[in-house]
Amino acid sequence: MQNFLTTNFKKINVLLLFFIPYLVSCNNEDVFLEAQIENTEDILENTTSGIQDPVFTFNPDRWGIVQGVVSDQVALKNKEILNSIMSKLKEININTMKIGAMDAYFKVDVDQIGREENAEGSIQIPSNFHLEMSDDTYLRVQPNAAATYTLMTTYLTDNSKISGGNLVGDRYEHDYSPFTDAAGVKRDEHGWGHLIWIIGSHNTIVDNVNLSNAIGDGIVFHAKDLRNSDGSLQSDNREVNNVLVSNVNIDECRRNGISILDGRNITFVNCSVTNTGNGSQAYNASGTKIYSSAGTAPMYGLDMEAIRTRDENGVFHETALIENVVVRSSNFVGNEKGDIVVYTANNVLIEDSYFDKWVANFASYDVTIRNNVFESRDPSFFAIGIQSYLSNEGVELNYNYKITNNTVKNYGIGIRVAGNNQLITDNKIIDCTTGVFLIGDFFDSTFSRNTITSSLSLSYGYKNFYNCQNINNVTFNNEIVEVQNRPINFNVFLNDSVSSTEHVTFTNCTFNTSNTNFKMLIKASKNVKFEGNRSNTDFQIVDSENIVLVNNQTNL
Repeated sequence: MQNFLTTNFKKINVLLLFFIPYLVSCNNEDVFLEAQIENTEDILENTTSGIQDPVFTFNPDRWGIVQGVVSDQVALKNKEILNSIMSKLKEININTMKIGAMDAYFKVDVDQIGREENAEGSIQIPSNFHLEMSDDTYLRVQPNAAATYTLMTTYLTDNSKISGGNLVGDRYEHDYSPFTDAAGVKRDEHGWGHLIWIIGSHNTIVDNVNLSNAIGDGIVFHAKDLRNSDGSLQSDNREVNNVLVSNVNIDECRRNGISILDGRNITFVNCSVTNTGNGSQAYNASGTKIYSSAGTAPMYGLDMEAIRTRDENGVFHETALIENVVVRSSNFVGNEKGDIVVYTANNVLIEDSYFDKWVANFASYDVTIRNNVFESRDPSFFAIGIQSYLSNEGVELNYNYKITNNTVKNYGIGIRVAGNNQLITDNKIIDCTTGVFLIGDFFDSTFSRNTITSSLSLSYGYKNFYNCQNINNVTFNNEIVEVQNRPINFNVFLNDSVSSTEHVTFTNCTFNTSNTNFKMLIKASKNVKFEGNRSNTDFQIVDSENIVLVNNQTNL
């Protein structure tokens, strides 16, 4: 250790000289001289955790951080001090900075939305560096009137780590006056104020951090630039890759808790995302929104939304990519519009987590949703919603979903599903108004060993969206339904089909109702086969064709 301290003493003196302007600005020579000596001793004393990984303990008062409510000028200086210290520590090979008790504001707003602009205006975490904060560390956004800010960034870094501490936005102190940015774009929404923005960074860790009250998002992920139209990276571009976010709490962010716009191999473990986008929206007399601290769209806990567009000729441009995302052992509660939307992403795993609203999609594939608990805070919600979305060429963009071993309680609809090659197995759907809802454009999919039980007086097992026509090769095997109303209620289902073969098959299932006056209704429908099923009620087939009944036991 003595060799390390000796060889780095000159570098430490350079570090101290760099900070002389900040100390001299106190206009107190005695304070400066005392601080110079004490800081030399502090660095020497606190760079002793190991030759390979020295640690510097930051004392905010000695380095000129002014805590509490301050002017914009002081908040700007606070940010410059923190950035300068981390930069100089890197120069002398000190890769960890610890911050204990500190409660300070930092001016980080910028006048134009952009990854580079936001990074330049933020607290910047270097490569190969660990910012280690305590439970008593509070870094706050200086209240502002800008449409965009980022409190902390990793910009094109490798091996950065942020741990501990509390990052707090200005959601309830922000000035939401109409705003036009430096590029001349109206930004009245003020939805781009974030707390952590990970931009083109690799091997990043965010652990045990509390984030709250951003006017935009808690954490955002994006590449340095948009990709080529085919999704490939240009030579000067850089994607987010290999990020672990663990033990992080994100509360009351105004837009999204987490937004992934581009990135691969991103994992969330033991995180909590709560109360995103809440608050009542105000309108003026003409019905125009008055932007305020109330939530602004999308208002999801986690939004995976890669930028994909079509030009005027219909040509598809995949200028962003989201791939290999894991959400594990996490908690999503009170999020206004939904918990997770897998909007445009692939190879996504959501498991062992808790939700009180829903997981939804737009155009994504290879998605697994397993071993989760859904307990609705509102009986009008659905728990899992997989829709169909066709490309301009008629190709289904939602496929290869595996929805397995989830517990779903107290929803209007447990699972609503469409798309191609979906597997829905071993789920327990409890006390929902409708267990499974078929919504059309649904092909080559399997339901197996799901259990639907409900004590609600108007509860159904399976229903369809009215005039559901485009379904083929969907099978239900070994399902168990115990409801209070109709186990099956198909109405205007496949009746326009020109085929005479069965499109939907139920095999070896149990269909029971608490009131046997309610039959299994098949009305104005076509091409459904029931084989080897058991029920304590009977079929009611009305104005339907090719409803095939083989070896079923009814009125048991």
